[in-house]
Amino acid sequence: MKNFIVVFVFLVAVNIAIPTAYHRVHTAYVTENSNGRENVTSPFEEDNTDAVSDYVLYNLETNELKYMDLVDFLVGSAACEVPASYGEEAIKAQMIACHSYYLYCKENGVPHDDLNLSFDKRYMSKWADRDRLKEYWGVAFDDHYQLFLTCAEEVKDTIVTYKSKVALTPYFAVSCGMTQKSADEWGADLEYLVSVKSEDDVLSENYLRIRTFPVQEMYDRLMTGFAGFELDIEHPEEWFGGIEYNEAGYANTVQVKNVKISGRDFRRYMELNSSCFMIFLEDEIFSVATKGYGHGVGMSQFGANCMAQQGKKYDEILQHYFPGTELSEI
Repeated sequence: MKNFIVVFVFLVAVNIAIPTAYHRVHTAYVTENSNGRENVTSPFEEDNTDAVSDYVLYNLETNELKYMDLVDFLVGSAACEVPASYGEEAIKAQMIACHSYYLYCKENGVPHDDLNLSFDKRYMSKWADRDRLKEYWGVAFDDHYQLFLTCAEEVKDTIVTYKSKVALTPYFAVSCGMTQKSADEWGADLEYLVSVKSEDDVLSENYLRIRTFPVQEMYDRLMTGFAGFELDIEHPEEWFGGIEYNEAGYANTVQVKNVKISGRDFRRYMELNSSCFMIFLEDEIFSVATKGYGHGVGMSQFGANCMAQQGKKYDEILQHYFPGTELSEI
């Protein structure tokens, strides 16, 4: 009962009255998928057999470059990011975000083997080819593929721009009710990556999660992942101090003894769904309640689908999550 009360207070406090008081754009523009991986660098040998294609991604399974045309890129990328049950306008918005993100990385010198331009179809990570989609979608393949193909044909020439330059368009699964600005998550302040409302995300099954850690496991994770403090295993109630939240409700820092750890780092080492979290201890068990799923910057995919279900078009969705941007033809 006590745990329920604390979680309820957490939900109300961060949504209604966000508490106050209590890294840069190369690694900064890492997107996250269901696998949660954030960085990789791998040697590769280029396969130029299809170099006439304009779009190229690094294959983490084969350590080779994969060339493809734009429509294949859009279909395979969006299919890995959102389910086929999402509305067409949400799928189109996702395709444009994938396309703009790719072009931003290319224009800013991101190497081919960076995770931002890589894929692993075994895990439906970032991009998958037609054969993998047949396996993934099964008997629904024909209908789903036609849906994604139709969406790709409609938006293939459209990208998001800001002041006549391609925009960085990160995306993630579910927000905590608001997105957060890029400066809070990555230290890179982009004028169109600001905090906006995404209130319908509360409807997602991934909105609220609670992970539990026995005292010994929490001790091991903290001592392995961080430095600068000593923890008394006999008094876990003394380990954590206050949590500082940003305006969107994500943790900027969490205090462990005399050290402030970034919410992003704490999330990574604790393998949490998001950095919007609260920590409480009861009966020698730490419970960490999180809201949302992903880094929280840019477009909430669940929120985009909610907008699509409410009749919003892809341009309205993108301009909501990337305010001040425009849609441009390439």
